[in-house]
Amino acid sequence: MIVHRLAKSTDVDLYFKWANEDQARKNSYSQKKIDYQTHVNWFNAALKDENSIMLVFEYETGMAIGQIRFERHNSDTIVRISIDKDFRGRLLAKQMIMDACDYFFNLFPGDLVRAYIRKENMASVRAFEHSGFEFEKETTVNEIPSFVYTKRKS
Repeated sequence: MIVHRLAKSTDVDLYFKWANEDQARKNSYSQKKIDYQTHVNWFNAALKDENSIMLVFEYETGMAIGQIRFERHNSDTIVRISIDKDFRGRLLAKQMIMDACDYFFNLFPGDLVRAYIRKENMASVRAFEHSGFEFEKETTVNEIPSFVYTKRKS
């Protein structure tokens, strides 16, 4: 069984590892490796930002498996996910996304959540579709062909 908790300052290195993992960089809109101090500054600011919600997902044993982050912009929110490379392919994303959205919509029931996904990232497309997100449109982000999926509180 997986559980989640809010990220805390001691998770900075865990998030750094996940952010710079090769597949995570490949699926990101900025594929360049992230400098550690830049990451620390971003992470600490995100923890303090009332419009940022960072959830760490773990097995009940406490072993971290991934993260989901929400960035609120008025009532329009962007969701991002990453799963530790050692736990990919275990069909965890669907449950993580559903649990994170339940948590988020309990706080902000009127918000619309959007996922921006690179077109070639079919694993994420399937995970968001299976989690109740609906296709909104095709677009480009930083000149990269992408899909946009949305979800409202059900």
